[in-house]
Amino acid sequence: MTEPAITVGDPITITDPDSDRYHTFGYISWWQQEVVRNATVLVVGAGALGNEVLKNMALMGVGNLLIADFDTIEDSNLSRSVLFRSQDRGRRKVDAAADAVKALNPDVNVKAWHGDINFEMGLGVFRHVDAVIGCLDNREARLSINRKCWQVNRPWVDGAIQELMGIVRLFWPGQGACYECTLTDLDYQIINLRYSCPLLARQNILQGKVPTTPTSASIVAAFQTQEALKLIHEMEVQPGKAMMINGLTNDVYVTEYPVKKDCMSHVMLDPIVELAEATAVSTTLQDLFAIARDHLGSDDVALEFDGELVLAFTCEACATREPVFQRMARLDESHAACPTCGQRRDMELTHRFDGSEDFLERTLAQMDVAPLSIIRARSGQQSIYYELTGDKAELFDFT
Repeated sequence: MTEPAITVGDPITITDPDSDRYHTFGYISWWQQEVVRNATVLVVGAGALGNEVLKNMALMGVGNLLIADFDTIEDSNLSRSVLFRSQDRGRRKVDAAADAVKALNPDVNVKAWHGDINFEMGLGVFRHVDAVIGCLDNREARLSINRKCWQVNRPWVDGAIQELMGIVRLFWPGQGACYECTLTDLDYQIINLRYSCPLLARQNILQGKVPTTPTSASIVAAFQTQEALKLIHEMEVQPGKAMMINGLTNDVYVTEYPVKKDCMSHVMLDPIVELAEATAVSTTLQDLFAIARDHLGSDDVALEFDGELVLAFTCEACATREPVFQRMARLDESHAACPTCGQRRDMELTHRFDGSEDFLERTLAQMDVAPLSIIRARSGQQSIYYELTGDKAELFDFT
């Protein structure tokens, strides 16, 4: 057998295996534990895939983990989720996962975020992490992450499992195809099934359950973690390609997606201005208008949100108007029914404000703007994007 060639590179620091839990990683030529320790990773989804990714991240000492999910634990999760225990039934997934990660490795800082990634997490959160890992079970959330990552130029790693099959994909803005480039007309139809004609979220639509196994979750999550570690170490990756894993035939192959012309995800925000003192709960629309007018040098300024806001419901039959000030994505069909006569009410919708509104003293939180959001200000052909950076300390307050 031929002896491996010896190459001279950076010196390897060997630590004491009795006192350094990361001792073995020191033998990896490219491993930098300090880089791993200082990294911040957003893991979206705390189910089977998310559990495995978080376990791997914790074992390797990734310093700061932000865990996002909106669900709670039920019995069926216990057969596929390594971090959950029987006594966790009914708990929020993010809380149980965060506790388990801390128990696994106290060195790791963890933040649990419970909410809907589609509209309750501010875009600025994506700016302040080194990588995003999607451990999701639906196209809508993947599309949301993809667009957010593109807007702030952040890479993300997608994983999906079904039975003994799996797929791992890395997407990086401007480098190869993005997730939306891979969507077909059928995919868009499935995404749109969640909504009814007036675009209010359906209450009673059946969510399909995808059959999975803990083995496929661990395999796919392992590759997702490795891709994230390569990103953290600034190593070469393969954006816009997919690793297809067929556990039935033990076939693994890589395929490349074509870039879709005029893909709607391919929008990058620039310039983004950080407002260090601005927060969703303290900053009003009036405050933001004053900042924008000063920056843009014009009184003719408009502010634009990243989603439709329902200002009010109006019922013609009852001649009533109910102020709402909530994102349309938050509401379901039951809200459209008039509580007095039962007739369907009309919605007053907008995502754009010109400064003449009679509710400018409302805070951004009262306009259903999430903490650390990014809001566009426009004057003529000039645009500027404001981040509510004052919210960063709270959102990244790791424990």
